[in-house]
Amino acid sequence: MPYFHNTKINRLKKNFVLCIACCLLLILSAVAVPLQPVKLTCEYLHNPLGIDTKIPRFNWTFTSTERNQLQSGYEIIVSDNLQQVQQGKGDAWSSGKIISSQSIQVEYAGKALQSFTKYYWRIRVANQQNETSNWSEINWFETAMLNTKDWTAKWISDGSKNPERDEDYYKEDQMPLLRKEFSTGKKISTARLYISGLGYYEAFLNGQKIGDHVLDPGFTTYKKEVLYSVYDITGMVKKGNNVTGIMLGSGWWNPLPLRIFGRFDLRKIQQTGRPCVMAEIQLTYADGTKQTIITDENWQTAPGPVIHNNVYLGEKYDARLEQKNWNSFNPEKATWKNAVLTAGPSGMVRAQMAPPIRITKIVQPVKIYEQGKDTFMVDMGQNFAGVARIKVKGTKGTKITMRYGEDVWKDGTLNFMTSVATQLKWPGAGGPGAPDIAWQEDGYILKGTGTETWQPQFTFHGFRYVEITGWPGKPTLADIEGLRMNSDLQQQGSFSCSNELFNQLHKVIQWTFLSNVFSVQSDCPAREKMGYGADMVVSSNAFIYNYGMANFYTKAVTDFA
Repeated sequence: MPYFHNTKINRLKKNFVLCIACCLLLILSAVAVPLQPVKLTCEYLHNPLGIDTKIPRFNWTFTSTERNQLQSGYEIIVSDNLQQVQQGKGDAWSSGKIISSQSIQVEYAGKALQSFTKYYWRIRVANQQNETSNWSEINWFETAMLNTKDWTAKWISDGSKNPERDEDYYKEDQMPLLRKEFSTGKKISTARLYISGLGYYEAFLNGQKIGDHVLDPGFTTYKKEVLYSVYDITGMVKKGNNVTGIMLGSGWWNPLPLRIFGRFDLRKIQQTGRPCVMAEIQLTYADGTKQTIITDENWQTAPGPVIHNNVYLGEKYDARLEQKNWNSFNPEKATWKNAVLTAGPSGMVRAQMAPPIRITKIVQPVKIYEQGKDTFMVDMGQNFAGVARIKVKGTKGTKITMRYGEDVWKDGTLNFMTSVATQLKWPGAGGPGAPDIAWQEDGYILKGTGTETWQPQFTFHGFRYVEITGWPGKPTLADIEGLRMNSDLQQQGSFSCSNELFNQLHKVIQWTFLSNVFSVQSDCPAREKMGYGADMVVSSNAFIYNYGMANFYTKAVTDFA
């Protein structure tokens, strides 16, 4: 028994000593590292792919185990060699210790950056007692086209012309498809797509959509600036044969001659043109060699199934006109011809740094009711901006029409007057060929091959209710859903309190915010869609409290400059 007793005491002593040692280590580590940099960003983005500024800006915050800690200095290292940064070295920039409390918009001050290069960076900071933190986690940024001459791609189109008479713009106008086959023979290290497609584009590789952007690129003054996006397609490129495909829409680049508010014709007050695209695929192989595929007259083009599209009036899609395998292998070649070089916009082509528009939420309908013969009303239960997606099965040639509105009349019919484009509510107000009432409407014509799923690609609406006509049979709640779209702002602030009314009010305000950020800040996503400035003046503070707005508002300032 005495032996057992002594053994137990010895174990307790050892455990006690071990606990004391651990506590001392924690205390010492806290003293040694009172301040630690976290949440590093470059140009307000975490690990941005495709920046085109030659002097990027770094930002960070910090955490501490102690109170009342302030930054008194920092050190930044930057290199295109990961191992160097891991070792605490920076051959592109090694700032040395800089005495400063600055932790936002710290400008790069190293060697000239090179285009198409991935740079790694990290920082460490010192507190007011001159105690230095550990190095931060390693972050990176990748440059895109730092110089205009870096672009080797050309603007191309299908060669079609816009009509001479205003009224003819409202007729069917098949949007172009473009495709290019290319082959790879070696192991790929990285693959990037650089693309600007006007007015909007969707890009594909081997039949799969590239990225998750919608309504891309963002709206700008095209004679001054045009935006492009960068995608990492490394995992999508196959060894051997590949096919890239691009679908174009009109967007703001090819608007209708609709008289905005009965007065302004966008075709006369901004630079316009036929849908066109400039794109470049850059492949870097494991052995260091490179291959570039650019848009030029060797691409192929054919008319697509989008037969009409406009950001105000909506989109019409004829599934019978789909080109089989157009963005993969073995297309119906009889309909394809060479693309045509075109002038494109005159503005400077710049990387899109503002958050892209994405589908940020799926909204499920809460109610469907019949409203007269062959007409059904869908209540989404929530007002938002975006489009409706349908799943339908029927005979070839069946035409489905969807009209959108924010409210219904007392008899349950759609009150489309709440969301009429630019208040065009009487005959002749919109100009020759324009509808008497410019409501929001999408249309789909079935191809008749099983269950068909469709959503508009080149328009958006503000709505809660969807009026459906022409549906084969009766739609169910599972046949339709809402796709909320908005510039994908990152949530930065939150609000909650004990008063549920205030909580609900804050939720409504946030939904309203997100319905009005489609690369520009507007006051409504149906009637106006454009931003004239006052919207930001009255609500920017509220936006900034809720979301990371730095790049969005940087674009806004550039737009108005």
